[in-house]
Amino acid sequence: MGMSLCGWLALLISVGAYLPYLRTLVVSDVRPTISSWLSWLAMDAAILAGMIAKDAVAPQMVAYVSGSVVVIIISCWKGATTKWTWVDYICLSATSFAVGLWSISGDADWAIVLGLVAGVFGTIPMQVNLWKNPASEALLPWFLWLVGGVFGIGAIEKWTIAGAATPLVFLVLQITTVLLIARKFRQPSAFK
Repeated sequence: MGMSLCGWLALLISVGAYLPYLRTLVVSDVRPTISSWLSWLAMDAAILAGMIAKDAVAPQMVAYVSGSVVVIIISCWKGATTKWTWVDYICLSATSFAVGLWSISGDADWAIVLGLVAGVFGTIPMQVNLWKNPASEALLPWFLWLVGGVFGIGAIEKWTIAGAATPLVFLVLQITTVLLIARKFRQPSAFK
């Protein structure tokens, strides 16, 4: 069965979101939380592998995995710090545990569920950073990822753990991130 219109839109918008994000990284002082991106890469790769095994790939996952690699490379090139926190270690441990449990049990749903738990934890450092400084991330790319996420929900073919959990969890994380970034348009005195 071919990809639906919503699936194509989710993929194209999610890929397109990386273009302004990468441009912002190259030409501005925006410095992403690289530990979050490394955690997301590990988690996204585990989730994508689980989705492939269950034949339930969310189209935007391909964009997330490849886009994370490019963001990490450019961030390192620009001299972003790679400071690790206890949350980052939990994320990578959970992702490793998820892959190990999958290999023992033979059930890719474990990789997806534990990968999503790791993804939620992996987002915490960035969202804490955004709470303190909403200008540390660009709004346009995150808004586009949110729009891609909405189309990703429309592209769900199988309402199973493999087919639906990732788009749903990612949409919640994207909404939260956009709301945190949008705070930078409020009065500056609100952040003192």
